[in-house]
Amino acid sequence: MRRGLLFLPLLSLLFFSCAKKETRLVLWTNNVDFVSCAELFNASQDKIKLVAYYKKSPVQELFGLPSAGRPDLLAGSYLHDGIEQKIFLRLDSLTKKNGPLKPETFYETLLNAGRKNDKQYLLPVSYNLPALVFYSGNYERLQNVSMLSFEDIKEISKKFNAKNSAGVWTAMGYGPLWSSEFLYLLFKDRGVYFNVGPKSISYTENVFSKSVDYVKEWVQDVNEGVKNERDFAFKYLYMPFYNQAQNGRCLFSFASSRDILTLPDDVIRNLDFRWICNDNKIQIEDDIVNVGIYSKSKEKAAAKKFIVWLLSENTQRKILDRKFKMNMQNDSFGIAGGFSSLKNSTERVFPLYYRAMISNTPVAERLAAPQAFPSNWAKIKEQVVQPYILDSCAGDAKIKNISQRYEDFLASEGK
Repeated sequence: MRRGLLFLPLLSLLFFSCAKKETRLVLWTNNVDFVSCAELFNASQDKIKLVAYYKKSPVQELFGLPSAGRPDLLAGSYLHDGIEQKIFLRLDSLTKKNGPLKPETFYETLLNAGRKNDKQYLLPVSYNLPALVFYSGNYERLQNVSMLSFEDIKEISKKFNAKNSAGVWTAMGYGPLWSSEFLYLLFKDRGVYFNVGPKSISYTENVFSKSVDYVKEWVQDVNEGVKNERDFAFKYLYMPFYNQAQNGRCLFSFASSRDILTLPDDVIRNLDFRWICNDNKIQIEDDIVNVGIYSKSKEKAAAKKFIVWLLSENTQRKILDRKFKMNMQNDSFGIAGGFSSLKNSTERVFPLYYRAMISNTPVAERLAAPQAFPSNWAKIKEQVVQPYILDSCAGDAKIKNISQRYEDFLASEGK
């Protein structure tokens, strides 16, 4: 009897010591898909519990916090500030010759974007691409086109244009002034570089000026002026991009891969799309999703295990399978809202789930990474850069210069 009584405390101590072995990892992210990833990771093993918290700006919210309140991992878009501020652990051990992650399995341009001075600080998770969507009934117009350059868009759009007997526009292939996102892409593709400082913003003025002239010439030559483009958009393009492409009035509608490939089956089956390129390169969208480890984390080994788990083809197949089984495919695209950073996942696994990709799978050699942007770039681009580009191309008489726009933006942010 005594032996049994002695055994019970020993069993309790053993149970307590086993329970204590579970490592708690904290992840901060501005990408809600990582909550689902955390759930799947926790279900896959019982040694580590990952807890994900949404943070609008994971890097900037680190500062001013006591060390006890800081995360082990950061994941999401616009994390490059953290490399400059030296908050990320070097991850070369994961990608070196005998490491668990092989560099050749990644898109090289994405992997290189997370490096500084040949040292790896961020690992890419996902990305998106810009495209023009069109009604599949117009396929014959694009039968021999695998990607669309800006010159292709101009030429094909002009052939699609039509007026009635009264000279009123009834069809317009595409107008560059219809989308500030499209214009921003055009300027970026043509080499316009934006440099954002704490109190000022600048850009490559000569290239910017030439890009403005290029757009103005396009608008005049193809669509006979700014007024025609704007009037046409007001009359016919007040609907979502997928309806614009189907109503027969325009040939193309601009969209991101994340928006195209989350469309319901009954919508996307009537559509097709082509990636937009310049010099045979497709510019990856600015908000590449990366993951990194906080350099002062006390659970670096466990954090590395999560990253290795996440960046495996087998795991990503499970993530996609879970997404489709739970009918979440129309809420979020792919892995963390985009194509996988792993070539095999995107090229071999994604088309099994996203049938529209079969003829539009990204080619690694064609991809070009954007410049590194600050953590608040999404807001700056939307409120400062894109409106300035649009006003410049439209030739509006009283446009506010970019410096004043940036000062207004900083004032609105309380900076």
